[in-house]
Amino acid sequence: MDASVVYADLNLARTQEPKQASPPAPPPDSCRCPRWHRLALKLSCVGLILLVLTVIGLGVLVGKGIPENKMKATVEKCTVNVSESSTKATESPVQLTCSYGWLPHREKCIQFAQENGVWKEGLSDCARKGATLLLIQDEEELRFIKDLIKERINSFWIGLNYSLPDKNWRWINGSTLSFDVLNIIGDAKLNSCVAISKYNVVSEGCDSDNRWICQKELKHL
Repeated sequence: MDASVVYADLNLARTQEPKQASPPAPPPDSCRCPRWHRLALKLSCVGLILLVLTVIGLGVLVGKGIPENKMKATVEKCTVNVSESSTKATESPVQLTCSYGWLPHREKCIQFAQENGVWKEGLSDCARKGATLLLIQDEEELRFIKDLIKERINSFWIGLNYSLPDKNWRWINGSTLSFDVLNIIGDAKLNSCVAISKYNVVSEGCDSDNRWICQKELKHL
């Protein structure tokens, strides 16, 4: 009898042993997302993170690049200033000068000889000095020369003589005289040369005795 009771108790214990709890079933109206939706969401999150990191990285690079850009701008500005200074120096007028004893006038240096001689002697003396007898370009230069010899009693040969066979007054550079510049007093004939005084421009025989005026180009410094 005792054995039967024990058996019944064991069966009762096995019968009353709790069953393992199963997971609750989802509500009937719940929505289950497809698997590819979840994958897309994960990829979007990863892309967003990468985008944020990229923006941060670019900010750091730009922050480091500012001094370099400023330096480049400064160098370029200095280069422009040097270039402008060089251009201004190049465009500035070239300084010119005359040798001792020569007077500057426009692009010429002028010298009044202290000795007398015939026209050809004056021509030779100027040539030895790297110059020529004076060629008067216009009325302004004529006035300048007359002002310089205003206190002198001498007449001075210039580079103008009477030329044959064309019978014209010609400068020693081959150009014909313009009578708008000089009004020559005296005869125009063979072996005539022109001298200038404080009063007039005159025709004289080329073998007359006068001083002379030489001219040469200004020297570049």
